Amino acid sequence: MSALVLSALVCQVLSAPALPSGGIVIDAGSRLPVAGARVLVVGDRGAERTDATGHFRWTTLRPAPPVTLIVILPDGRAARPIQVQAWDASGSVILEADAAVTDAVTVAGVAPTIDAAAGASTTLLPAGDVEQRAPATLTQALENVPGVSAIADVGQGAVPAIRGLARDRSLILLDGSRVSTERRAGPNASFLDPAVFSTIEVARGPGSVAYGSDAFGGVIAIRSRRVDHAAPLHARVTGTWGAGIPEARGDVEVSRGYGSGGVLVSVHARQFDDYRAPTGTVSNSGWQDGGISALWEHDTGSGTWSAGWQTGLDRDIGRPRSDSATIVATTPYEDSHRLTVSYDGRSAGWFRNVRFGGLFGTSRERTDQDRLATARQPRNVTEGEMSSREGQLRVTGEHALGRTRLQMGADYQGRHGLEATDTTVAYTLAGDIASIAANASIASAHRDGLGIFAQADAQVAGRLRLAGGLRADTVRNTNAGGYFGHRFVTNSAVAGLASASYKVAPRTTFTAQIARGFRDPTLTDRFYRGPVGRGFVEGNPDLRPETSRQLDLTVRWESGPLRVSGAYYDYRIANLVERYAVGATSFFFRNRGAGQLRGGEVEAQASLPHGFVLDLTAQASRGRDADTGAPLDDVAPRSFAVVVRHAAGSRMSSYLRIAAIARHDAAGPSEVATPGYVPLDGGTTWHCSPHVDVRGLVRNALDQRAYANAGPRWVFAPGRNGSLTLLLSF
Repeated sequence: MSALVLSALVCQVLSAPALPSGGIVIDAGSRLPVAGARVLVVGDRGAERTDATGHFRWTTLRPAPPVTLIVILPDGRAARPIQVQAWDASGSVILEADAAVTDAVTVAGVAPTIDAAAGASTTLLPAGDVEQRAPATLTQALENVPGVSAIADVGQGAVPAIRGLARDRSLILLDGSRVSTERRAGPNASFLDPAVFSTIEVARGPGSVAYGSDAFGGVIAIRSRRVDHAAPLHARVTGTWGAGIPEARGDVEVSRGYGSGGVLVSVHARQFDDYRAPTGTVSNSGWQDGGISALWEHDTGSGTWSAGWQTGLDRDIGRPRSDSATIVATTPYEDSHRLTVSYDGRSAGWFRNVRFGGLFGTSRERTDQDRLATARQPRNVTEGEMSSREGQLRVTGEHALGRTRLQMGADYQGRHGLEATDTTVAYTLAGDIASIAANASIASAHRDGLGIFAQADAQVAGRLRLAGGLRADTVRNTNAGGYFGHRFVTNSAVAGLASASYKVAPRTTFTAQIARGFRDPTLTDRFYRGPVGRGFVEGNPDLRPETSRQLDLTVRWESGPLRVSGAYYDYRIANLVERYAVGATSFFFRNRGAGQLRGGEVEAQASLPHGFVLDLTAQASRGRDADTGAPLDDVAPRSFAVVVRHAAGSRMSSYLRIAAIARHDAAGPSEVATPGYVPLDGGTTWHCSPHVDVRGLVRNALDQRAYANAGPRWVFAPGRNGSLTLLLSF
């Protein structure tokens, strides 16, 4: 079906091109043009960027009014939504960017850098939202996005999952490149301090056509803070101190622009001590990290080149467990180094909006399980060490054929030289080392994946828009030596999607989408055997790839200051790769016949008088074995949240969040049931001067009891905690 839809869209060249001259973005206060801003259409993918004079041009399709436009300012702030009822005779528009009220408000319906499918539910978290809430981790930054939950441990070990599709089924991008590791819980971008985030975009729904394996659930795209090309020198210093979760954080950033580009360098360091839960201090829950990032950008006039470096050095990451009095699980180090190069061009021959991205990275980590000595049993330490290299290339481009927009692309993902060793150190009762035994779990493993794709969408009638896409993937896995010996596995698959969007009323749009995806198990799913944070895991080299059948229904309605969107999804994952427990701490992998996930999400936002903005989000989901009805792991409980934001002029802004998390009785095969709770969070930012900001935050103000995870060795999550942040900029 998707092949027929795609062929029809590509071949359809309607008579009149729909490309207007575009428009100009000006600052609502100074009335000066804004260079480097991005213009987004709510409910559509992609973005247009303004030039040095503030002008932009629709490079593919002009949206049919009425539409709502969002302007993202160069510093990552989101301006007030602008509603366009009709274009003028020339098709141009003047957009007045006013960020005075909504610079911290999340925006539903847009994700400018994600090649999201039409049926995906998209949300943008601007820089103001991330700064106002001062999250310590990526999962904490995403807590207000419906359908996104955290799995695994608390703190630095937590991993985000979209719609219950965890463990490398939800893709994370950093500045356009994949964040991929061989961690069993999935990548968590632990090497990043959210203080350096500019924006976070989330697309909930299948991303397999554009991104291939790892994108069943959707895509989380992080954009780091950019360089102000017009500022000759800019410095930013941030310090945070906390209680409840004892913390000390610091970040220093220096940037220099030179008109057509600039350079930015950032250094951060953080330390978190054992936190306090409502029942007392949770031992082995502290961690510390540090890192450095650098970014160079240069605008050639026809496009922007950038190169970046990120180094993250995590140390002594605690893995708290209920049996920490006898077994202490830690990650002594987790290091990551990433070099990225990208090009974002306006046109290149036949194509427009050409994007190129490349990555080379290395990572290494060690996980320890220290079984403490007793009166009769000596101490025993098991260490699992892993390292690897990775490389990525991705290129995409778009072309307009009348009212049809065609996007084509290709990408390569490779992981090489994966080595894993587990070492057992045995002690005597006197505390001396009795023996050291090292085993090569993986001597050398490699993975290469290549995919090509094409997708198109077209306005085939005044109210109807069709979209379709196809992708072909080949993934090759090789294991040389180690516990499972020499193994070679190659899999190929085709992914596709087809969707239809219909404007049932001037401000109401309904979208239906059907998609098929493909996911190849990771190298460690297949070949790793050794210790992990929760116990001991053994891979399965005979795992088969997962395939999906995914149905998405979305509706979006807006009227003046009120915007509402809803989504329903029904996903069936064949050959579901499942981790299951044998005993309390031993885990194995198997293919389940099929897993089925169903759920719904609602987002609503209202701009109220006197500087107030109200956000409401809700989600409910269910995951079951399609044959037996048994619950699946990683499915989040029902939740509802209300966020009230207020801006008192230009000097003070605040927010209050209250949520209700339901009891979750449908525990998966390696989980336990978790109780419900009601977290209450709030914060205030004082803009003392153009150069000084002070932020105060409190989380879990009601000191509610909640489980940190659903594992059999769970501990309580942090109780009441707060922090104070000082930001200096000059």
